[in-house]
Amino acid sequence: MSVAENSKFISLVADNGTEFTSEQKAIFTIHPDIGFVKGKDSYISFDILNEDIDNKVAVFPATAGASSVIDRMDIYSLANGQLLESLTNYNLWSSIENQYLEEDNQHNSIKNGVSPDCRAFQCSQDPTSKANTITEVGRDAFHRSTGELGALNFSQISSGAGTQSDTVDTDIDIEMCAKKFAARKFCIPLKAGIFSHFGVSEKLTPILLFGGLRIEITFATDKKVMTRVYGKTDTADYKMDTWGNGMKVDAVVAGGSASTATTLKQIVITEDVTDPAKLGITRGSKMTLQKDTANSQNANFVVEGVRRVNSGAGATGNKLCLVFSTALTQMDGGNCRIFFQNGTNGVDTQTYKLKNVELKVLQVIPPAPLMKSIIKESQFDFISWDCFLDNLPQTSLSHQSEITSVASAAKSIFTHYISVAHEDNHYHQNYYAGNPPHNTHLNSIQYFINNKLYPLKAYNPQAKNDKVVNMNEVVKAFQTIGKQVKKLGECRAGNIADYTNTYLHARELARGEQFVYNLKDAEPQIRLGFTAQRDSGNPLGSSHPVGNARIIHFVFSVKTIMVNKDNLQLLL
Repeated sequence: MSVAENSKFISLVADNGTEFTSEQKAIFTIHPDIGFVKGKDSYISFDILNEDIDNKVAVFPATAGASSVIDRMDIYSLANGQLLESLTNYNLWSSIENQYLEEDNQHNSIKNGVSPDCRAFQCSQDPTSKANTITEVGRDAFHRSTGELGALNFSQISSGAGTQSDTVDTDIDIEMCAKKFAARKFCIPLKAGIFSHFGVSEKLTPILLFGGLRIEITFATDKKVMTRVYGKTDTADYKMDTWGNGMKVDAVVAGGSASTATTLKQIVITEDVTDPAKLGITRGSKMTLQKDTANSQNANFVVEGVRRVNSGAGATGNKLCLVFSTALTQMDGGNCRIFFQNGTNGVDTQTYKLKNVELKVLQVIPPAPLMKSIIKESQFDFISWDCFLDNLPQTSLSHQSEITSVASAAKSIFTHYISVAHEDNHYHQNYYAGNPPHNTHLNSIQYFINNKLYPLKAYNPQAKNDKVVNMNEVVKAFQTIGKQVKKLGECRAGNIADYTNTYLHARELARGEQFVYNLKDAEPQIRLGFTAQRDSGNPLGSSHPVGNARIIHFVFSVKTIMVNKDNLQLLL
C-alpha cells in the first residue's frame, strides 16, 4: 500500500490561540495517538498582516522570507517535559539555507516569500577603474523598493494598474489602494532535526514513542520581520524617513494652475513615476510635508488617493498627484518634500500580526511489520544545531573565538558575523545579511580543535585571495548534515568577484553518515586575523562602519533520544 493511501494531513491549532504578534509564543500539542509524522512534508501556515499605525508599506527580509517570523523553536516530550530540541536563531539559519540550498528562487519566492533574487549583497563594478563595490541589499546603492519586491509585499499598495485621464480624481486602482492592508498567507517548512530536516536518510518521527510532543514557537521582533521599502521614482530612490531623505514635490499653493495641478489638497511629485506601486505610499499613509529644514510643516496628513496629472506641454503622462481629504498649509517656493509621519510615533511603528496560525502535520500509518520494528527501537537519532555567541570588538586585529560546545557527536561548525549597530535596521537587517571579509577586514582563518590546527596553514577568505578555499569548506560542512549546496552566490557581472550570499566560514568535523567528532574535551576555537579595525571607513560604500560585531556559531551534531518503557532521555 502506498504512502498516500496511509497518510493524511492533520491541522493543529495552537493551545493558546490563533492570532499572535511579535515576541509572543505559540504552543502546539501533538498527541501520541497521531502515531507517526513525516516531518519533511509537514509545515506551518499563517496569514500575516501589516499593522503599522502610520500605514507604511513593508516586505519580508529578502533572504529569510516568511521564515523570518520564527525566532526560535523548542520541542519537548509531552510525556515527561524533556527538552528534545532547541533551535535558536531559526530565522537566520532559514535565511542561510534559502541562499545556499535553494536552486529555484522563483519557486522559493512563491512558497516562502523570499526575494526572487535571493542574496544578501549586490556587487557592482566601475567600468573605468574596474573596482568592485559591494552593497548590502536594502542599503544605499541597492535599495529595496516596491519595484524590486512588489510581489512579496504583505501589505497592499496601489498597484498602478490602468491609467486615468487627467481629469479623473480617483485612485488608479481602488481595490488595491485600500486603507486597510490585506493579509497574505504563507506556508513554511519545519526545519527541525527531529522532523528529519537534516541528514541523508529520511525517517518517520515516532510521536508515539516520545509520548507526544509540545512545540513552542517564539515569534521574532517586528524589526526582524518588517523591512521598510524606499519610495522610488523613475530616476531616484527616497528613504522617506526624514526631510533629507524625503520625496521631492511641488510647492503647495492656493489655486494651482493646470500645468502643475497643485491645490491645497494635492501634491505633485516632481519626477516621473511610471509605476505608482514603486512610491511605497498607500492610501491611508500618514505623511509629513516640509519646506527646507524649517519647522514649518504639515504633519500627519493622510493620503486618500493617487491620480495622474498633466505636467505641461509635451508631458509624458507620468506625473503623479497625491490627494488628501484635508487642506494643507500653503508652502510657496522650492525644496518641498514629503516623508512618512515622524512625529510622536516615530518611524519604528511597523508591527505585524499573525492570524490563522496552524501546524500541518502529515500523519503516516506504516505497514504493521514496519510499525513493530520501529516500536522495538530503543533510540532515535537526528541532526540538529546549537548556537554559541561571541563578541568581536571593533578595534581587535586578532581574535580567538571560543566555541563552548560539548557535543560528543559533532558534525560541523558554521560561523556568521553581524554588525551590532545595524542588526535591526528597518531598511536592511544585517542580522540576515551578515558581513563578508571585505566588510570586517578579515584576512586570516584557522581552527584550533583538540590541540590541532585546521588547516595547517591559515587561509585568507578575501574574495581575491582564498575565496575558493572558503567556499569549498562551506560545501563540505553542509554535506556533513545531508545538505547539498546548489548556489554559492550570484556569478554574473561584478558579482563573480565577491561574496553575494550571506558570508559563512565553516569546518567539516566528521565526513560520512556514520562518523562523528567528540568536542567534549576538544576546546574548539577559531583564530582570526584582521588587516584593519572596524571603527572607521565604510566597507559598504557609505558612512556606516561595522563597529562591534557579534559572532554566531552554528554547531551541528547528532543527538540521540533513548526510549524504553519507563523513561525517555536525550543524549548529546
